[in-house]
Amino acid sequence: MLNFLQKLFLGRVPKSIDADYHKILSAHSSYYLNLNEKRKIEFRLRLYLLLNVLGFHSAEIKNITREMRAVIGCAIIEITFGLDNYIPKRFTQIVVMPRRYMYPGFGQPFLGHTDFSKGVIYFSWEDVQHGYLVPDDAVNVALHEMAHVIEDESAFEKLFGDFFDKWKWLEWAKLAHDKMQIIRRTQNEFLKSYGGHNMKEMFAVCVETFFEQPAEFKAALPEIYQTMVELLRQDPLLKGDPVLRRN
Repeated sequence: MLNFLQKLFLGRVPKSIDADYHKILSAHSSYYLNLNEKRKIEFRLRLYLLLNVLGFHSAEIKNITREMRAVIGCAIIEITFGLDNYIPKRFTQIVVMPRRYMYPGFGQPFLGHTDFSKGVIYFSWEDVQHGYLVPDDAVNVALHEMAHVIEDESAFEKLFGDFFDKWKWLEWAKLAHDKMQIIRRTQNEFLKSYGGHNMKEMFAVCVETFFEQPAEFKAALPEIYQTMVELLRQDPLLKGDPVLRRN
């Protein structure tokens, strides 16, 4: 499918759209700003192909802008930038809310959530923006929910191939499970306590921290950090070109 899309769009982003992407990403994504020019071009192409697959909806926002689409979509590209596969098959519908919202059965407002049964992702646009406005606090709802998406797709997808190498995933999971138990014992010194809820949340918290506090993550939990590097095939500490593979 990826080869088909790349041939369909001739491996190029239309100039006006490409210029818009560069402007939007430069204003929001410190990850994008740290890439060299070659990787920036690749990032924008992947984003263009991804956004031709994703559908965006909102009952409260009259016009879902290119900025909204690009900023939300770039979270998937960031997480998968070292991987060959970056386009989800099941989770292709995104609902954008203007701000935090209530969900039936829960007493607290949501920043975002993933409906695994329906394959739909929900976001508070206000909180998506804030997540990129403060790029080093390990709180980024777009990265968090897209981590859920990529993990679930990798576990579910059999026909088109996985996002993750299974052995690399098991290496991460063993260390992460041990860390989750430490969090549950309230002996945690690093990573958000929300990671103690379950392994899905542990992975999402690790993704947020990996991209927003990589130096601190590596210093505090070097073994888990290295499994994240191997799993995602990239190292955010490598400025310019974080990708382990080479095109």
